[in-house]
Amino acid sequence: MAWTTANTELRALLNDGPTDKPRFRKTCLGILNGTNTSFKTFEPRRITDLSTASGSFGVFVNGAAVTVSSDAPEFGEFVLAAAPDNTDTLEASYYVQWFNDDELNSFLTSSAEWLGLIITINIEEGLRPAAKKYAAAEAYQKLAIRWSQLESAQFKMADSDPKNSPVNEYMNMADKFRKDATASRDEFYKRQGRSLQPLFGTVVGRFRRTTPNR
Repeated sequence: MAWTTANTELRALLNDGPTDKPRFRKTCLGILNGTNTSFKTFEPRRITDLSTASGSFGVFVNGAAVTVSSDAPEFGEFVLAAAPDNTDTLEASYYVQWFNDDELNSFLTSSAEWLGLIITINIEEGLRPAAKKYAAAEAYQKLAIRWSQLESAQFKMADSDPKNSPVNEYMNMADKFRKDATASRDEFYKRQGRSLQPLFGTVVGRFRRTTPNR
C-alpha cells in the first residue's frame, strides 16, 4: 500500500502541527517612539496572521488588543494601525511552525534514499518507522544549521548567548534520531531474515554468441 500520510506522520513526530507551538505574549522587536508602526516577532515562520487574529491571539499594547493593518507571517513583520509610545509594552500571541511541507518532503526523500529507494511513497510499512526517524534527524540537523546563525546578525541586537544556544540540543536530537532510525531499520531486516540493507538483484542468464553480419 502506498504511503500517502508520510508528511503528516513526520510532522506529528516533530510536534510541528499548526497548533503545537504557541507563543504567549512575547515581546516584539522594534522601536517604540510614538511614530514607528512596523514591528517584528522573534521567530521565523510564524503561521498566525496577526491582522486577522482574535481572542487570545494577536498584538497587545499594555495588555490591550490593538489593530494590525498588515502582516507578513513568513517573515514575521507586521504594521500597527497606531504607533505605541516609548513607555508602552508591545507583545504578541501566535503559533509558529519549524518546517513547511516542501522541507518535510525533502527530509522524507533523503530517508527513502538512505533506505535504497527512489521515492517515499514506495517505502513498505515495516520500514516506515525507520524512515520517519531518519527524516526527523535531517530536520533537527537543519534546525541546528538555522540556529547556528547568531540571532544578533539577523535582528541587529545583542541577544545571542552562546550558553543558551539550542544548536547543541538540536544536534543531539539529530544524532539520537539517526541512531534510532538505524536500529529500527536493522531490526526490520533481521525479523525478515534478510541482510541489513535493501535487496538488490541482477538477472543472470546465458546468451548465445552471435556472428555479426558482413
